[in-house]
Amino acid sequence: MLISIEFCKICDRKSQGIHFGVPSCRACAAFFRRRAGSDLVEKSCMNKKCGKEFFLCKPCRLVRCYAVGMDEKKFQFDRDALASTVLLNTIPKSFDKFVGRPQFVHFCDPSAPSTSKFIDVRLLVEKGENILKSGPSWTPHMNKGPLFKLANFHNVFTKMPVNMATNNVFSRGDCSDCWEYYFLTTATWLTNFDEFQKLEHPVKMKILFAIWHMWGRMDKLACTALARRRQQLSAKSEIAQSNGLFLDVDTLALDVSWISEFKLEEVEFFIDGFRNWDLMELVQVFVELDPTPIELNYMLAQMSFYYAGNRFQGEILEIMDRFQQILSDDLHKYYVNERHTSNYSGRLSRLLKINNAVQSSVRKRRPKTDIAKTLNIFTAEFSHPEMFFDTGF
Repeated sequence: MLISIEFCKICDRKSQGIHFGVPSCRACAAFFRRRAGSDLVEKSCMNKKCGKEFFLCKPCRLVRCYAVGMDEKKFQFDRDALASTVLLNTIPKSFDKFVGRPQFVHFCDPSAPSTSKFIDVRLLVEKGENILKSGPSWTPHMNKGPLFKLANFHNVFTKMPVNMATNNVFSRGDCSDCWEYYFLTTATWLTNFDEFQKLEHPVKMKILFAIWHMWGRMDKLACTALARRRQQLSAKSEIAQSNGLFLDVDTLALDVSWISEFKLEEVEFFIDGFRNWDLMELVQVFVELDPTPIELNYMLAQMSFYYAGNRFQGEILEIMDRFQQILSDDLHKYYVNERHTSNYSGRLSRLLKINNAVQSSVRKRRPKTDIAKTLNIFTAEFSHPEMFFDTGF
C-alpha cells in the first residue's frame, strides 16, 4: 500500500517532504528537531482542543510526532550537494574562494538541497572550541589585574580601523561574517580571563554560546561612540563595528530570503535587532561618558556574565557571581590606585545603566521572537540552536 506524503502526519497541513522518517511540514520537522529527547513528552496536555482541530500544545505535539513514527536517528545529514561528495572534515582550505566568504558557516537544507534554510555552524563552533582549548595567544602580564589583561586584548581605541567600509546591503554572507567575527573574538577575549580558563571545557562552551551576541552588541555601541568622536560617521543613523564595517540603519537593505518566506516589509517588525534601532539613543550616552579601555572591558564582562548567570541559574550563576566580584574588586583598585578617586559610584552607576539598557532591549524582544516562532515566520534552522538564543531567530 502506498503511503501518502501529501499531508503532514502531525498537523495535517501540506507536507514538504520526509522528515525524520515521516511525511511532515517544515514547521513540525523543526519542532521535532528542537524538542526530540526533551522532557516535554512527559508533561500533561495544555489545551483541551488537542487532536480535535489539529491544534496541538507542545507536549501533545511531541507525543504525536513519536506516535506517527518520527525518529531523531533518521535525521539525514549532509544531503546538500557539497557535503554529499566531500566529508565535513576534508573540506579544502580553498573552500572560501568558491563561496566568496570564510568557511565557518554553511547555508544548506539537508531535507531539500535546492534551498538554503539549514544553517550549519559546526565548523565555527569547532574553531571556537579550539580557541578556548589553546588559551591566550600572548603571554599575560603576571603583575596586572584581570581587567588589564582583558583590555590588553580588546582595546577598541587602537583596534578599530580608521578607514572603515560602508555596507548598503546586508546579505546572509554579511550576517555570517558578523557571527564569525563576534563568536571567535569573544572566545579569544574569554581566554584572557584567568578564572575562566580554570573552568571545565563544556562549561566554557556553554558560557561562550550564551554571551557572544551580547558581547557583540556592547562592542557595536563602543565602536559607534568612538567613530562619532572621531567624526567618522556622517549621520546619527550609522553604526560601526570593530571588524571595520559601517552600516546606515536607515538606508540599509536587508536580504531576508535566507531566513524567511516573507518579504522584508512583512517581517521587519521582528528583526529590529539587526538594525539596533533600540540602542541608538545609548550611543550619545556612551560618547559623553567616554569610558576607558578598563571601564569598557568591565562593562563587557559585567553584562556578559550577569546575562549568562541569569539565563542558566544554578552552578553557572554562582560562577558568574564570583567572576563579577573578582572584576568589581579589580575595578575598585583601578579607580583608587590609577585614577586616584575613591568616589566613583556615580560614574559607575551611569556606565552600568548602559548595560541594563542593553539587557532590557533583549528582554523586550523575546515576545516578538515567541510570536515569530509561533507563526513560523523564520524558516531557518541551526545546527546549534542554543548558540542563537535571544538573537531574534
